[in-house]
Amino acid sequence: MNEEQLYSLRSEPPAAFVARLRADLRQSDASVRPARARWSLAKIAAAIAIVAVVAGLFSVPAVRVSAQSFLALFRVVNFVAVRVDESRLATLKARQLDPPHLIAERIQVLRDPGAPTAVASPEQAASLAGMEVQLPHYLPNGMAMKEIAVKGDYAAQVIADTRQLQDVMDTLSITDLEIPQGLDGQIVTVRVPPSVIVKYEQGPRVTRFYQARTPQVSMPASVDLASLGEIGLRILGLSPQDARQFSRAIDWQTTLLVPVPPMVSSFKQVDINGHSGIALERFVPSPTATNRTAVHVVLWAADGRVFGIESTQRAEDVVLIANSVR
Repeated sequence: MNEEQLYSLRSEPPAAFVARLRADLRQSDASVRPARARWSLAKIAAAIAIVAVVAGLFSVPAVRVSAQSFLALFRVVNFVAVRVDESRLATLKARQLDPPHLIAERIQVLRDPGAPTAVASPEQAASLAGMEVQLPHYLPNGMAMKEIAVKGDYAAQVIADTRQLQDVMDTLSITDLEIPQGLDGQIVTVRVPPSVIVKYEQGPRVTRFYQARTPQVSMPASVDLASLGEIGLRILGLSPQDARQFSRAIDWQTTLLVPVPPMVSSFKQVDINGHSGIALERFVPSPTATNRTAVHVVLWAADGRVFGIESTQRAEDVVLIANSVR
């Protein structure tokens, strides 16, 4: 059975809650579901804060869970993974609700990074990105660097509009919570530094390594992140009690909620050089074989940077690669 955890990277929730939630998550992941229609994380307004790093790391169903729209309000330091209740996605889709713009109908792009720019060396990438480029020191035999690219910086302003959020809550019968007062019209400014993408190949196996400095998000101090986070967890499918306890147990200003879609077969916590990260596995059709190919994703943050690896290498090798980044 796949090991799945809902965990806090800042503080531990009550032990009874953890045990109950782990049991629920394991039961929900008894089998691997087929992949749905795919689209890039870059299309989600809520994921602006990490678009330079994880855009394209893994794909999600055509209708993305509403809670991810809260991510534009957070500064990415830690990652928390939560399994999505697929039935709730279907309910929202049937009502033609638009999760990607849940609380942000108005999004103004201040700086468009454009397409990644190919460079000849890590040193040139460092010069363009304005940071020292870290690379893995462990590579499986035969795995070699093939391409390096730099994606420019990104900036946007998001103006909150809660009308659709209320529609979503009504549709899902979330009647015991209220949207925090004063959220409408609030402006969130997101600035994402340049990112570096390194592609490695080993025969048919492909690995992409992403890194960027931590995005900067400016938001009004009056925004009640814990209340918004609780609403998001309820939309994902957590029970009222679990959502309340979990939303109070983590630091929402530094934690990125990663809704795990049905196409992801498993996810778990991993240790990367002493920093907590998450590892996910999904399957995609193989272009050269009848069997599906496993794709492994590892996300972590350390020392003011956010890192991601997407690879068709074995899961244990992907973790070894991540742990060798210096």
